[in-house]
Amino acid sequence: MQRLLRLALPVIAALGVATPVRAADPVLEKLAVVDVQRCLLDTREGKKAKAELEKAFTKGQARITKKTEELQKRALDLRAKAAMLSPEELNKRQTDLVRAQAELEQLSAELQEDVAEKEALLTEKIYANVESIVKQIALEDGVQVVLVRSDMTVLYVEPKLDLTNRVIVRYDKEHP
Repeated sequence: MQRLLRLALPVIAALGVATPVRAADPVLEKLAVVDVQRCLLDTREGKKAKAELEKAFTKGQARITKKTEELQKRALDLRAKAAMLSPEELNKRQTDLVRAQAELEQLSAELQEDVAEKEALLTEKIYANVESIVKQIALEDGVQVVLVRSDMTVLYVEPKLDLTNRVIVRYDKEHP
């Protein structure tokens, strides 16, 4: 046992585990958390951005739905008339349907990309404003560290340490 202790002490000392805290070493005294996702969704600007994104998505989705219905009608029509068509005409219509299906898939991909791009732009602007407000509040309250609260990063926090509501209120005042 003593041999193990003699071997372990230098390792513990080398890792700094046994090093005493000096007066000059910084000590974490105050930290807080902010749920940035809630700030993005619950500020007036965030709600407005979400509504704009939903409107753009709904409009694009309506176009896709209309084209899908048209494509389905053409496919049903082709099945119904397939026996009456010449092989060349049947092949031509099948090729047209395949092309229309590819265009529909391209339109769907473009819609998703467009909405994701708009979301990124709007989110980036709001995030920058939230970050600025968090820094202001942290300086005012003497907070040394502000963590981003999410279920994946912060499992528990005392509610008094959560700055999210204050950030949202100040955000709405500063960015009407």
